[in-house]
Amino acid sequence: MTPKVKLVLLIGVLAVTGGGVLWWQWSGNRLAIVQESRPARPDLSAVAEILRTQIAAAETRAQSRRTATTGLAELSRLLHANGFLEEAKQCYAGLERLEPNESRWLHRHATILAGYGDVEPAMILWQRVIKLAPDYLPARLRLGDCLLKSNRPDEAAAMFSDVLKQDAANSYALLGLARIDLEARRWEQARERLEKVVGQTNYQLGYDLIVTLYERLGQNERAAAIRGTVKASGAYRDLPDPWMDELIEVCFDPYRLAVAAGVAVAPGDTIRLLERAIELAPEEVAYRFQLGCAAEAQRNFPLAREHFERCTIMAPDFADGWAYLSALQAQQGDNAASVRTVLAGLAHCPTSAGLHLMRARTLKEQGQIAGAINEYQASIHYRANEPDAYVELGNTLISAGRETEGIEQMRRALETDPGDPTALGVLTFFAITTGDEAEARRWFKRINHQPRVPAAQAADLREIYRRTFGHDWIPAATE
Repeated sequence: MTPKVKLVLLIGVLAVTGGGVLWWQWSGNRLAIVQESRPARPDLSAVAEILRTQIAAAETRAQSRRTATTGLAELSRLLHANGFLEEAKQCYAGLERLEPNESRWLHRHATILAGYGDVEPAMILWQRVIKLAPDYLPARLRLGDCLLKSNRPDEAAAMFSDVLKQDAANSYALLGLARIDLEARRWEQARERLEKVVGQTNYQLGYDLIVTLYERLGQNERAAAIRGTVKASGAYRDLPDPWMDELIEVCFDPYRLAVAAGVAVAPGDTIRLLERAIELAPEEVAYRFQLGCAAEAQRNFPLAREHFERCTIMAPDFADGWAYLSALQAQQGDNAASVRTVLAGLAHCPTSAGLHLMRARTLKEQGQIAGAINEYQASIHYRANEPDAYVELGNTLISAGRETEGIEQMRRALETDPGDPTALGVLTFFAITTGDEAEARRWFKRINHQPRVPAAQAADLREIYRRTFGHDWIPAATE
């Protein structure tokens, strides 16, 4: 071997050895950061065995030079997805040092901080996210919300406007700008934006704000009409956020899975998440019932029937299981089974208003009017704050020639739901046919502001009014 060849080989050996030393030092530094950032294991005594196993595996990977960062990342996802937020925060702080250009760690960390009310540090993190991932709109929307909560409306408006430049129909950005308009008393601008938001989301966003705004503008009838039309859930539907939403794939908390299923956009995701919840908590009837309802909505009737039937076996005192099973059986044409299910349900749940109402309908169809009236009255006794039993009892009494009693039930229905279209229609018709034009006009005013009343029904009532009183009903300026 010539001296030149020996020199080349020596240089190669030194290069490899030097590189190995550098890698060893680099990986050792990373391992040290991971060990500093790895939280103490939280109390896992109440969680699913699969979660304990996966957390232990992630901790093991986090102790190896080669897989330390990967292990810490896996640990952060598991802890965050299953509600161990303090421990997840500690992981994210380390990941931000190890991978400062990975915006997911910053975004998830900021979301936890904002949830705790630590708005200022969350905003700093989201500003970094926006620099790293300027097209990721959920970060801009969340930062805008924080700016608004921090009484920095101009900066918040700029952030929401930036979102609209990329997504002109973004409902969350429009809602943010509408909130700013409301605080600034720009009523007309707020109205335009809120009407667009509720139109785009079918009142899932902006419901409370637009009702309050209409009342502020003196449009009380319009506000009342919306309340009568929309059943508000009382819950704010959080914005779609893929970096947060993907955490559900490593969630092993059945309650969290059921909540996620309730807001899932894709029907397949709803079923999949609920099946995972049931697998983790097979004894919990609520998840089976939720899955039955989801399957029925997707017209997967065999799956729906399977889970409703299972509900009646697992929890015979759970009235909704019997009621939904009976309704599904009737929908599929198995009326005899439907009747048997209601009777069985009442034997287990004698105070169920819903089951008494279903029994009343069956008896009425069979011509057993006295029995139907008794069942309607029982339904009202056990649940007096909903209109259906009053309306159906009222119609039954009117059909039986007990008109005065029937009209009284319609009035009671409106006490529980001022916008019930059937009760409004019956009371308007009664006023017209008894020649009470002033009373008819009063009911027409309410119908005119109630979008739940079908257009055909309103047109028929106007025609009866015209034939009865010799002229059309025309709303007065105040109506």
